[in-house]
Amino acid sequence: MSPLVEQLLETAAALAALDQRRPRSASLRRAVSTAYYALFHSLAELCADTLVGWKQSWDVFTPIYRSLEHARTLTVLTARADPLGEQIERIGVAFRQLQEAREWADYNPEPHPDPRQTLDNIRFTREAAQELIDIARDAIEAVDALDPVLKLKLAARLIARPRKEVRR
Repeated sequence: MSPLVEQLLETAAALAALDQRRPRSASLRRAVSTAYYALFHSLAELCADTLVGWKQSWDVFTPIYRSLEHARTLTVLTARADPLGEQIERIGVAFRQLQEAREWADYNPEPHPDPRQTLDNIRFTREAAQELIDIARDAIEAVDALDPVLKLKLAARLIARPRKEVRR
């Protein structure tokens, strides 16, 4: 796990732990968003490190790192047509869950991501935020544990743009 990814997870945990008596919604929302971005950065690092390597200059490394797209990442990680295996599927489940939680945390005014909970006026809790942070940590550890061949396949699929078939 890189220092940036580790620091993002630590920041998410610190935000979730703020305000011991009554956690602020903004702190919990930022914790959820930060946990998602820890996983996203882990995948961006996997792509850049696997395809060009950390020893390359920033002008080579950064474009690959920055080319990771949120929607495409979800599509690749959850592909049914040409799956990369059970490990990637588990990472995909976590990525989808974290991405949905992050979108709620960043963009919705409702007090809870589950509409039924919102209707019952139940607030999002510190425990729910911590659970999402744990999901991010587990997914990041799974990314780090992938074997080199699977890392290369995943990085290529995350970065490469599929071309349309040419009809003959």
